[in-house]
Amino acid sequence: MVERRRFGCLLGLGAIAAVACGTKAGTDDPSAGGDAGAAVDAPCARPTDCPSTVCTAAGVCAAPSATDGAKNGDETDVDCGGSGPKCDVQKRCASSGDCATGVCKDVKSGLQCQPPAPDDGVKNGDETDTDCGGARSPKCADGKACGARLNCASDVCVGAACAAAACVDTTKNGTETDIDCGGPGCPRCAPGLACKGVDDCGSGVCVGLKCQAPSPTDHVKNGTETDIDCGGSAPKCATGKSCAVHADCTTDGCDYNGKCALRKSCTAHYGGDTCGAGGAGGAGPAAWESCCATAPAGNGGPALDKYKITSGRMRVFLERVNGDVRKAVREARAAGKVPPIPNDPAHTVLDPLWDLYLPTSLTGCDQNGTCDTHPDGAGGIDVEVTDHFWRDATDFKGIYTSAWRHVGGSIWPKQIQASQGCRVASPGTHSYWMDKATQSTYFGDIESDYSQAEYDVKGLNCVPYLLSQAFCVWDGGRLETAAEWLAAIGPTAYPWGAAPTAKGQGSGTYFAFRFPDATDASLGLPAAQSIERGNYLYSYEYPHLGERSDFIVFINAPGRLPKGNGPWGHADLAYTMFENTSNVVWKADAKAATSSWTNNGSWEVHNYSKSSFGGESLFDKYGKMGGRCVYP
Repeated sequence: MVERRRFGCLLGLGAIAAVACGTKAGTDDPSAGGDAGAAVDAPCARPTDCPSTVCTAAGVCAAPSATDGAKNGDETDVDCGGSGPKCDVQKRCASSGDCATGVCKDVKSGLQCQPPAPDDGVKNGDETDTDCGGARSPKCADGKACGARLNCASDVCVGAACAAAACVDTTKNGTETDIDCGGPGCPRCAPGLACKGVDDCGSGVCVGLKCQAPSPTDHVKNGTETDIDCGGSAPKCATGKSCAVHADCTTDGCDYNGKCALRKSCTAHYGGDTCGAGGAGGAGPAAWESCCATAPAGNGGPALDKYKITSGRMRVFLERVNGDVRKAVREARAAGKVPPIPNDPAHTVLDPLWDLYLPTSLTGCDQNGTCDTHPDGAGGIDVEVTDHFWRDATDFKGIYTSAWRHVGGSIWPKQIQASQGCRVASPGTHSYWMDKATQSTYFGDIESDYSQAEYDVKGLNCVPYLLSQAFCVWDGGRLETAAEWLAAIGPTAYPWGAAPTAKGQGSGTYFAFRFPDATDASLGLPAAQSIERGNYLYSYEYPHLGERSDFIVFINAPGRLPKGNGPWGHADLAYTMFENTSNVVWKADAKAATSSWTNNGSWEVHNYSKSSFGGESLFDKYGKMGGRCVYP
């Protein structure tokens, strides 16, 4: 078993330990943030020494800028708002003027920029006028701006404005091509009526001077289609095509931009298309792609997720199934979509006998019918705990069926979770963001330091085997095997080759110089001492440590350390977090069944080994364990 340790005051990490223990390095005052009056170009040792919270690799304070990866100046969020660029959706704002969509609303976590909506009172998205004329908005009334007829309720767009139809005399006259239709000033004609060109017909198809009915083979977007010859009542649309609802897409996933996603779990922006190098939390400009992108596991192997499962992808899953993971698994089983355990074809990766331990709602109660609050002695429910692996527990009554419990905190009443690292506050974190009310109600934890957007891009942790596997099955695959992870690493000792391990924070050499604030280039490191190959020993920090030292900062968004990618482009194969697998030892009793984890090592104290280890309980969750799916 890999050693698991808490990050605390006795690790001997010098100044970083001081931060984790609630004291800022270089001051005796735990509430101090360094020299708050430090001027631009003044010496600094850490970001909090500077008003801009930007301490350069040269050890001097930098002036605020819209590309420094920090919230400073008059910005409302990192590098946006105020006098900087407009903010993207879910970023913090002070007014609508801070947002690219022009919509700033107060949500549970505070003021945030909102995505375009047909009732937000702002012209945004693909709308041609306020709340009308777009693919997801009503057609515009007369006098409203338009770009084409299809934007207008009257079907008449003249001089970039919707106009009333005047063709009501039941006579074919003027420029009409049939009675009261066709031509530039009248509505388009129905199928079967006369036309001179495609613009005369509602279907956009004029053949033999007659308008034709919409067809999924006419190479025109018409009828109920959401893109050319697909969507609506036509065949489903391929990835990247326009959509209005999930059912328009072959992947059953219509994303936040109205495009068919690569897989149905990647329909949100944060954690959906934010994986890869650069941008927020990385070095240089964003080179992001879908978090559902795959590459072969080895030469010709199956399609393996390039990136670890993100918190945003899990959020989409739980919201789509309304927390009823048990129902989703049973539907997948009925459709023949639950695959067998690799090397054990007699049993599936989600045995029906294990359904009892799957969540059934976003708010629900436990199997005994008592709700989620379990004070000592309530109902006689108690779980004997000898360690956080649960192998020796003798009483498994009362598993929580609320999905909140399965993505953070404890899934059993009275479960000891400190060594799991699945709280919000130090010494651990769960990367599935919850609003303050939920966090307090279900766990009694303090509120996270950071926003949902900052959480959703992170790699998912603190999720047990059953929920991870249910997610992958719902998304069309299963959890990877250890052999598939090894194949993605390739024949060399490390994913990036035969070089030694990534340079870690543990030596204390690079305190206050973590990626992405510092890079190999800024530190002048030789190739063998990269801090950009793997998130190891607190060598990554984004956003910066908050006042409560929320450890979510050490979990990178997948792909932000591309120098550590494997030969086929898989990210974070070494360090960052362990990964759960489909290497399951089946037992009818789920409490006796076990799974294996890949030995990636972690951002805390665990080193990498090109191997795996087994014997883990299906109920084990850990702050340094995630996963990725494979699609055989």
